[in-house]
Amino acid sequence: MAAARASGPLDVLAERFAEHPRLLHVLQLAPTLGFIAFFVFVPVASIFVWSFLTVEGTRFIPKFTLEAYATFFGIGYPNFMLSVFFRTLRIAASQTLIALVIGFSIAYYIGIRMRGSKYALPLLLLFAIPFLTNYLLRTLSWWLPLQTNGIVNTILLNLCIGGQCLIDEPVKWFLFSEFAVHIGLLSTYLPFMIFPIWLAMSRIDETVLAASADLGGRPFHTLFRVVIPLVLPGILIGCVFVFVGVLGDSVVALFLGGPGDSLIAQQVDAAVRGQRWNVASAISSVILALAFALILAWEKFFGLQRIGEI
Repeated sequence: MAAARASGPLDVLAERFAEHPRLLHVLQLAPTLGFIAFFVFVPVASIFVWSFLTVEGTRFIPKFTLEAYATFFGIGYPNFMLSVFFRTLRIAASQTLIALVIGFSIAYYIGIRMRGSKYALPLLLLFAIPFLTNYLLRTLSWWLPLQTNGIVNTILLNLCIGGQCLIDEPVKWFLFSEFAVHIGLLSTYLPFMIFPIWLAMSRIDETVLAASADLGGRPFHTLFRVVIPLVLPGILIGCVFVFVGVLGDSVVALFLGGPGDSLIAQQVDAAVRGQRWNVASAISSVILALAFALILAWEKFFGLQRIGEI
């Protein structure tokens, strides 16, 4: 005797899902995808659309225009924003390189040389302590050591060997200069380089390092032939975090930089304060396009699935 077919609404719905399992997967993902679309993709798409609209007073007018991009690229206007953008790219690239050299050294020491030590994790957490303070105050705290009568200049003025002092007068370019901008950015974004690299190093099996040593590999060879290839995803993620972070930073250059050290994010702030919404959207769209290009480059050369290998 054939089994009786379910007649209740829930039973009918269960049968439909059993016949079409993909429909069930779509319904399960729908709330999450809807949340991401509303809070991520809709704002990003809005910024892109606003960059092509005309602004009259404080309102957007649905009139297509390329004026915002012409302002940014210096077409018929002073080429100021584009020069600031290229300066930002240069500072972001150099800052990423500096953070990589210092951050990799710290992560290597904690993740490899101090492996198994009870002091490794507390030492690593020290780099997270600054995030417990306000970002603005953390940036302003560099005024005290970098000013002309600050700690750094005082030490250098009193550092004498054989009656010859290292410097005869305070160094003025320690503060309100590109040097100070690099110092401020490094203190802010160095942890974003350290933590991904350390996490990748912590997942290297101890037997791999032991095998390299048993085969006669010196620490230098183990570093370049074993460790670096295995932590490459962490290195790349750290570089993306630092590079993109510097592109969107407007606080450090404002308080530590000089008149000629402004970054592109400050131009976004200035455009918003001047109610030039389309110009601010155009600059943001270019930065977002650059960040998206970095993700595409990652996918082309390494594959996004390698993020899970960290």
